[in-house]
Amino acid sequence: MRKQRRIGLTSLAVSLVTLVVIACGGDLGGTAVGQPDTPASTGPTSTPKIVSSPTAKPTNTPVPQSKPAAVPIEAPTPSPTPPATEPIPTPVRQTIINEYGFKLELDGEVSVIIAGSPTSEQGIIRFTNQGVTVILGWEPSINTLQQAVANSYKRLQDGQPGLSFEPISEGALPVSGERGVFGGFKVLDKANSTVGGGLVAAWVCSEPQSLYSLTLTGPQATVVQIRFQRILDSFTCAS
Repeated sequence: MRKQRRIGLTSLAVSLVTLVVIACGGDLGGTAVGQPDTPASTGPTSTPKIVSSPTAKPTNTPVPQSKPAAVPIEAPTPSPTPPATEPIPTPVRQTIINEYGFKLELDGEVSVIIAGSPTSEQGIIRFTNQGVTVILGWEPSINTLQQAVANSYKRLQDGQPGLSFEPISEGALPVSGERGVFGGFKVLDKANSTVGGGLVAAWVCSEPQSLYSLTLTGPQATVVQIRFQRILDSFTCAS
């Protein structure tokens, strides 16, 4: 009796398992032989929801702005340049001597000392021009030019006995289109030191046949030479 009961219990267990398998569609973790793999029905298909991504925050990067179109600027029309005007020269004061048959133009205001009563035939004038002593004499042409220079030189020596005179140069030069001669010298004191220098010259104007003698002396030989040449250049014989 026990053996039959055990068999009966076993059959009953097998039957229960079979029922469970049938109730579950026979799916015990495997696939039925000869049946296609069909996905298990999961019920009605639901429409998927679209999940929006979070909106990105704007950055602080500046947006380049377009440059406004350049407005053309008209160049100003240049005004006509007025014609250049020559500067007005400043008048230079001069002392002009033209009463005695010749004309002499001296730079600046010069005080001229007249000896005696000069005429166009004979006379002597004296003045100082920029530190240089000038003596100009004229007389009828009775001596040679060399003799006239020698006479002027001797007068200087006689007028200054405490000084010595030493000739250093001589030659010819033109004066107002006429031929003239000159001699240069230096002046020494008793200690034989040079204290100055001078130049003497002589020439004859054809009209009115007057002989002119010019003597210049001064402490600086260079200044004496400059004034000497300036006087000769500004001297004009009577026309």
